[in-house]
Amino acid sequence: MAPKNKRKTVPLAPPPHASTMKSRKRARQVTTLFHKYTRERDLALQKGDPTKEWDEKLEDIGGREEYQKASQLSTTFHSTSKWVLGYLQRNGWLYGIRMDEGDDNPQTKKKRKRRRDTKLLEIGAINTELLDAAERTMDDKTTKKYRLNVRAIDLHSMHPGRIEEADFLKLPLNTHTGKSCDVIVCSMVLNCVTTPEDRGEMLTRIHHLLRPGGILFLTIPRLCLSQSPYVTREQFLSLLGESGVGLVVKETKESPKVAFFLCKRPDTTAEPRDPSSFDEQWTQLRKVQRGKKYRNQFAVVLDKHRVLQTGSC
Repeated sequence: MAPKNKRKTVPLAPPPHASTMKSRKRARQVTTLFHKYTRERDLALQKGDPTKEWDEKLEDIGGREEYQKASQLSTTFHSTSKWVLGYLQRNGWLYGIRMDEGDDNPQTKKKRKRRRDTKLLEIGAINTELLDAAERTMDDKTTKKYRLNVRAIDLHSMHPGRIEEADFLKLPLNTHTGKSCDVIVCSMVLNCVTTPEDRGEMLTRIHHLLRPGGILFLTIPRLCLSQSPYVTREQFLSLLGESGVGLVVKETKESPKVAFFLCKRPDTTAEPRDPSSFDEQWTQLRKVQRGKKYRNQFAVVLDKHRVLQTGSC
């Protein structure tokens, strides 16, 4: 009787020719290890220690390219684009923004009946679903179906020529030259930023880049809020709100793995905020939960001067 063949151990990193990821278990492994190793690498950099160990571990799991494939697989089970497009369709923004929106002058409203394109920025885009929606046409193949102007960016674009390779934390934020956005989509990106201070900077820049009345679609893993000693769900909502970043949280929902937040920049925030509205607790990293071992180190620290726009954008 011929001996049974033993199953070979499948390495975590794929062969070079592999183009897609199909295993959700593998995607979770890659995502977890990528976040862990990049966090440890950044801590080593801050201390001036060598990073070779963490660079090699990142390479062993396939690096950022493999992490992006894992993220692509995850989005097929909780599509952010469907959520975004569904909301924009319900509030009419999928077909453009009324030129008089936000204008209370009745004389001006009578003159303005046209619509302009809805300007949408997608941060950390790993697929082209929103770009594809913006390019859909009517039956005549020439008229655009939606009035949507999408700019998609990512640190390492998987779709060169369509998704722009850019670092959101380094984008110029001159909102006085018409560069402000109607909509910003930040899906499963905030948790990938490696320091609490940079996460705070990301949320601050999002607020500044949104026009008054603009909408933010934000998602993060639920574990960030249930398994971190530094933040609870209630605290995160407060940090996003009036005493912190300055947004209004309009809707929230959760799936088994993901927390969804629909936020709005108030219509009245064209002028600098009153400094007394800001809660100083958001400027410090401190543990708010003790007594057990937490699996996640998610935290956000805000810079008061940046939030209140007293610093340079």
